[in-house]
Amino acid sequence: MWERPDVDFIDTSELPWLQPGEGEFGLAGGGRKRLLSRDAADGAETAVQRIVDRQVGVLAAEADLYVIGGGGTVNGTPVDVNYYLHVDAGTRLEIQPGVRGLVLYCGFWGPPAFSEDADGDGGGLTVTRTESLKWEPATWSGEVQLDPGAMLKMLRRDDRAFIYLAAMMPGWRSEQEESHPVYEESFKIYGDVLMGSRGVMREGSYFFRSPDVFHGPLYSRGGTMSFIRSDAATTTTYRDPGPGGAWDELARHAYVD
Repeated sequence: MWERPDVDFIDTSELPWLQPGEGEFGLAGGGRKRLLSRDAADGAETAVQRIVDRQVGVLAAEADLYVIGGGGTVNGTPVDVNYYLHVDAGTRLEIQPGVRGLVLYCGFWGPPAFSEDADGDGGGLTVTRTESLKWEPATWSGEVQLDPGAMLKMLRRDDRAFIYLAAMMPGWRSEQEESHPVYEESFKIYGDVLMGSRGVMREGSYFFRSPDVFHGPLYSRGGTMSFIRSDAATTTTYRDPGPGGAWDELARHAYVD
């Protein structure tokens, strides 16, 4: 699941739409996907998937799904933008996209096999309307006091995953470089965030990062929200940036467009 090459970072709008393979999630009708990363050892992958026709079948792998466009129903439950769905392996799904289609950010914990003939049930589906959850102060900094305005919404926490929404208000910044002792996968739902010398992540940007990779400083000019998956609760190690690495100097060049 986590043994993937680092992707730091890409703009998903620049990736081609691909047809899912035979027997894969999203193949029915005119479905397409943009592949973001994959674990070559176990077949786990992350993709943005566009669903335009009804899908019925059993999903072989556990999955974390987040609605980023359109809407519809999943097993009869209405879903819309900013809904989070956790699907257990072996769950039978009936997905009916609405008139605008349905665009999902899909994090599969194994190959995205999807079979209409396989045995399964619909009991392994949890649907969360994230907009009904309250924001809480961010917890990833440990004992270091963050500037006010960094918040999170916890979506899933167990012995395998730590999944949450992270948001920063306009003008928020963290002036040091930082690293985390966990795998970290992030998809930008909206807004902007300066990721140190790597530049500015904007809506639709994605990264997959191994443990203990330093990044930052961080700064959001217009505010931002991201969907993040890690393998455990996040803590942070900080260090001062090198010459030329101050947040305001980097931002002056990164936001020229």
